[in-house]
Formats: sequence, structure tokens, C-alpha cells
Amino acid sequence: MPSSRWKKTLGTIQWVAAFAVIAAVVLSGRWFVKAQSISRFDVFLDEQWLGTVTDPDIVKQWRNDKYREIEREHGHSRISSNLEKLHFVDQKGSGGVIDNDAVLAILNRTLVYMFFATEIRIDGVTAGYVKDMGTAAELLEQIKSPYIPAAMTDSGQGEAFAREGTKRKDARILSAEGDEAPAIRDSVELTASFVQDVSLVETVVQPGKIESPSAILERIIAGREQARTYTVLAGDCLSVIARNHDIALETLRANNPQVKGDLIRIGQKLQITVQQPLLTVRTVELITERTKVPSGVVYQKDDTLASGVIQIVAQGKSGLKNVTIQSVKVNGVLMEEKAVAEELLEEPVQTIVKQGTKKMSGSGTGKFAMPVLRGEVTSDFGLRWGKTHNGTDFVSEQRSIMASDGGSVSFAGWKSGYGNCIIIDHKNGYETLYGHLSKLHVKEGDAVSKGEKIGIMGSTGNSTGVHLHFEIIRDGAQQNPLKYLS
Repeated sequence: MPSSRWKKTLGTIQWVAAFAVIAAVVLSGRWFVKAQSISRFDVFLDEQWLGTVTDPDIVKQWRNDKYREIEREHGHSRISSNLEKLHFVDQKGSGGVIDNDAVLAILNRTLVYMFFATEIRIDGVTAGYVKDMGTAAELLEQIKSPYIPAAMTDSGQGEAFAREGTKRKDARILSAEGDEAPAIRDSVELTASFVQDVSLVETVVQPGKIESPSAILERIIAGREQARTYTVLAGDCLSVIARNHDIALETLRANNPQVKGDLIRIGQKLQITVQQPLLTVRTVELITERTKVPSGVVYQKDDTLASGVIQIVAQGKSGLKNVTIQSVKVNGVLMEEKAVAEELLEEPVQTIVKQGTKKMSGSGTGKFAMPVLRGEVTSDFGLRWGKTHNGTDFVSEQRSIMASDGGSVSFAGWKSGYGNCIIIDHKNGYETLYGHLSKLHVKEGDAVSKGEKIGIMGSTGNSTGVHLHFEIIRDGAQQNPLKYLS
């Protein structure tokens, strides 16, 4: 009986021991599986191993937070860094010691960041860096804007213009009869481009390389000092040239010692030292303009009228035409202007004039007629530009020059300052002088009658445009012609 109970107790003990062993094995197996299932990722920067983390997202989130912090500190400029070379290797088993904080600390020490930027290049040379392409485009538009008419920018077309678009505008000019008429200047087309090669390049730069647009704009506009040659155009004078090129008149004179006083002529070359911007804006303007067509004059000889007497038989009328003019400017300075097309709108009607041919006495009458038909005064007798102007200047669409009174030609040829010149001695103490002619129709010694055609208006000698310089001389002294002309 005791033996049987002992056996039973021993069996129970054995069964409990076996269960404990089985439980221990199961528990240890579960722990092993769990240990083997913990995530492990080796972190590499380029090819350098930095450590092991539980999840790549921990590193990526840290990097993104770091980027946002730096962008806030630098005006929200976009950044890049050496962290873009991070990569992760999944360890599918046991690996190194996991330490997220240690890896992030290493990354913080090795972080090297750069800024995304737009590089502005002028003829291949870097002019500066701005934060993005849009900022660079706006800066270039600012450089062009001074050469865009206000009417175009006010219309909201400036952005398209910066991309070398075409604009139009209306204007007002004088009609053929001299009164103002609306929209006679029908259209203007204007394109602008840079003379230099300009390129915008996306790049990355070190901190501190990106500048404000205003700083780069100032540097481009300031540019560098450059010598250039300017060709005198019709209507130019030294003060106008100096003002147009933004230089002092004294500097212009010093650069051109060959210029005596204010005397310059069309086609003359002047040396100008100017601050040349790094960027030069070239504009090409097409202007369709309505303009007058001269009526012209037909002369009919009449031997019943005294020589010098002129009678208008039929008053002519100017015609009208559309002229397309191409105007090329560089930084606002006119370099070339030419007509590229014409369209006749209204035929001109010629003026018919009877011209007396009946010979009178060889001396003048003492009464002087206008030397041009329908002449307009452009410069009076007297003080002009600090000097005495000894005559009166006339312009007219009729280029024929007529003797103001009868007499004998005492000079016909080239005269210093006057160019092609005619002097008529009226044999009564008076002489008349006709300067800057393009052609002479008389020669020295010829007898001429009042109103007789003696030459063609021009711009020879010291002249800045086509006109007649006319003098009346009494006993060797110049008089004011307007006091004598009738």
C-alpha cells in the first residue's frame, strides 16, 4: 500500500517536471523569435556607415525638420545637402547595436547644406545668384522697363513684353493741313532684347552666395566705364548730346578738343566716355505714321509780268501717305532710323505759279521778297547759343531758292561755314546771302531778276539740317531780314 502511493506521487512529480521543461522551451522559443523580429537598418552616408536605427523614417523626418529650420532662417530659400546621399540597408537578422540618437548626432555634425539658386550669366560670366527663376526673370524685366513706353506697361502688357513680345499704342500728330487729328499715328510695334547673351541656370550654391535682386540690379546698371563713338545727327547740339548720354557738357568738350565752340556738323564723330551697363537693351520700333507729301510747284514763265513778280495761279494741296519707320535704339539712344515702307493715301495737287520774265533795270528795287515759298522761320537773327546769328533760317517743303531782289551774282561757290553759297549785289548798297545750298543754278557775274530760281535748299557747310540761311547786308553790315521781307 505505501509502495503504491509512492509510485503514484513519483509519477505526478515526473509529469510536472516534464510540463515545466516544455513550458520553458516554448517561452524561450517565443523570446528568440521576438528578438529576431526587431527592425534593424544600417545607415550609410554615401559609402560611410554611421550606425543602426530601428526605422529609416526617423532619420528622414529629422532631415526634413532640419531643412525647414534652415529655410526659415534664410528667407525660405530652398536647400539641398549631403544628406541627399543617405541610404539604408535592412538587416534581416542580428546586427549592430541600435542607437537612433547616436546616428542623428553624427548626422548633425556632418551636415553640409547648399541653397538652390538661379545663376544669371552675361556673355558666359556670372553676374550674381538669386533664389529662383521667377526672381531672375523679374530682375531682367526691371532692366528693360525704362525703355518700354509707359502706355505699354500701364496696359498690363509688361510681363509679355519682357519675353520680347510686341506692343501697340496710339498717338496724335499734326494732320496735313497743320491741325491736330486723333490717331494719325496708327500703331507702334516695339520689341526689346539684350545685346549680350543672357542665360539663367538652375544651380546650388553655398550659404551667403545668394544676393538680393536690388544688389544685382545696381551692379548691372553701374556696369563699367567705356569709351564709344557717337555720330552727330540732324538737330543735334552739344548740350543735347551730353544730356542724352548722361554726361557733363564739360566732359564732352574735354573728350573732343577738335570741336570749336558749339560748332558740330551732321556725320561728325564725337568721343563719349560713359558708364556702360553690363546689360544693354536694344529696342526696335516700327512706327506707322501718316505724313504730308509736298505739293510741288510748277512755274510758268510770263513775259508780261516784270521780272521778279510771282503770281499764284492755283494753290496746291499736300498729299498724305502712311510711312512705316524703323527706329533702333540702344539703351534709349537712337542709333538708326529709316523708312521701310510707304503707302500713298492721297495724291498731292501741285501749286501753279506765274513767274515774270520781263527785264527791268539791272539794280534791285530795295524791296525784298521771301527767298522760299511757304517758308517757316526756324532761327531768328540775333544772339543764338551764346553767339550772334547774322541771318534768318528758313525751312520749307519747297526746296527751290529764289533771288530776294534783282541784281548781279557777286559770289557763287563754297564759303567757309556757309557751304554752297550765293551772294547777290543789288547795286543799291544792299547784298543778300543764301547759304547751305545743295545745288547752285547761277554763277558769278550772272544777272538775276527778283524771284528767279538760283539754287536748291540743302545742308552743306556748318549745318545740322536742311534749311536756308538768309542774310540781308546793308553797306557791309548784316541786318535783320524779317524787317525787310514782304
